[in-house]
Amino acid sequence: MKVSQIFIYPVKSLSGIALESSGVTDRGLEHDRRWVLIDNKNYHITQRERPELMRFQTTLEKEGIRVYDKGSKETMLIHFNSYEGENEEIGVWDDRFLAREVNKKISRWFSEKLAMDVRLMYQPDTSLRYVDEKFSISGSEVVSNADGYPVLIISEESLSDLNDRLDEEVSIERFRPNIVIEGGKAFSEDQMGKIKIGDSLLVGVKNCARCVMINNDPHSGIRTKEPLKTLSAYRREGNKVLFGRNFLIERTGKIKVGDLIFQ
Repeated sequence: MKVSQIFIYPVKSLSGIALESSGVTDRGLEHDRRWVLIDNKNYHITQRERPELMRFQTTLEKEGIRVYDKGSKETMLIHFNSYEGENEEIGVWDDRFLAREVNKKISRWFSEKLAMDVRLMYQPDTSLRYVDEKFSISGSEVVSNADGYPVLIISEESLSDLNDRLDEEVSIERFRPNIVIEGGKAFSEDQMGKIKIGDSLLVGVKNCARCVMINNDPHSGIRTKEPLKTLSAYRREGNKVLFGRNFLIERTGKIKVGDLIFQ
């Protein structure tokens, strides 16, 4: 098996960026979900309740992350390692940890576009958000503003299996993976433990439970009933619908498209 695609999602719930290579840090791929939009209660917002976040596209530039609003055609550059706010506590799901507002101008820009008061926050390296202790290995693994784990892996074969059951095919972008692999059987990622990609080591700890977000079409901006409806018919375990596998980082390093996967 080998890596076929790599994605990062710098701002949680905004569009992803396809890369040919990426650094693997202690909390996920470099720049992945280090920024997050929060409401006036300091709680994160996502496409689950605000599907219009799909309108914001992102690109990686030398100076930072460029955000493009498909509605107004306006853009905003989020500079790397630039934030004006002081450390304050924010919430992502049940976790509370420290983040800093990037600047008031960018927060106002997003607030105007979304017609609600939001602020863009950055999780600095000094802010440690630990993964769920039930799935931790060392007790010290950390994660960015992702839902819960540093890396999500899905195989091309799993997507093909799903698309064979759908009336209209869906793209891998629906599922927001970090690493897409190919060369195995459908859902072979479900059983993956420790794997080596490039010079990094990752450890699979939990299959990913999916929500209504996968029904958001990132290209059209429309939410439908699929593919969650079909997935729930054959990928349900208890009250969860599973697709993809979550991984922790055992050793940081570099990965690139084409890297072989060693188990």
